[in-house]
Amino acid sequence: MGQAGKELMAYAASNAGVVTRAEALALGVSSTSIKRWVSEGRLVRVGTGLYVLPGVLTSERSLLAAATKALGAVVSHESAARLHRLDGLDPRRVAVTVPVRRSNRFVDVIVHQSTDLGDWETTEMNGLTTTDAPRTVIDLAAVLPKRLLAMVLDQAVRMKLTTYEEVSERLEATARRGKPGVVQLRRLLIVRLGASFVSDSTLETMGLELIGKAGLPLPSTQFRPGWLRKVNGRVDMAYVEERIIIEWDSLRWHGTPKSFQLDRQRDNLAQLAGWIVLRFTWEDITQRPSYVVGSIREALSKRSRDQIRSPQH
Repeated sequence: MGQAGKELMAYAASNAGVVTRAEALALGVSSTSIKRWVSEGRLVRVGTGLYVLPGVLTSERSLLAAATKALGAVVSHESAARLHRLDGLDPRRVAVTVPVRRSNRFVDVIVHQSTDLGDWETTEMNGLTTTDAPRTVIDLAAVLPKRLLAMVLDQAVRMKLTTYEEVSERLEATARRGKPGVVQLRRLLIVRLGASFVSDSTLETMGLELIGKAGLPLPSTQFRPGWLRKVNGRVDMAYVEERIIIEWDSLRWHGTPKSFQLDRQRDNLAQLAGWIVLRFTWEDITQRPSYVVGSIREALSKRSRDQIRSPQH
């Protein structure tokens, strides 16, 4: 092995045992030499244009070091949970996350793709960049059955890695309609936190899901009517043409004297502008969903009857 080969081995050793074909060529190693070293066992090919030194992929730690280096990935899911010392998960599932459209293959590693993982949701552990505890729980919600997810969530809180409130806030910040695991994790959090900690955004999402499942038309969200300019306000949801407002009231944000007073002012402004205002709570959505759906359906029917009686000219 010549000088170029020695430099290649030294370079790979200093980079978690990983080297790419482009890096090898830049160090002066020919394509023929790379092929020969693979056949001789000096390098192990683990992907297109990707190689590792022999003996590197012998443990989860070494696999993660190599995969994160090779893919520009972040340790996540079950592997992140183990770095946080959460137990009870399948040790065979070694996982990392990359942005969408990045390379998503690495030998013996599950590579997830995500468009919403921010740097602020990661931390450094044992020399590896990994998702922090709240984000790890949220990611696991998409791949674990309910029983295991509950175990991980409660374990993380007992170990003071996070709190139920923090996970709830983070979930709503990243949740989107159809995001895997959101509904399952939200239900676990509701049981543990109760109505006092349910946020308006959580109720909005649950309410929108309820409306959609009932076959009702979906309202506009975060609508800013002109008559609320006095209080610089917006409403949670609205059927604009029908002039119907839907507000989802959590105890967390609507249980203070100040918010109570503001709600009354907003309702008065809506009534004076000719709008129907419907307000629903967490108990309404979770315990009386038929009441919620029936009220919205009746309001839409009323507006339809009003239009028939008073046709526009």
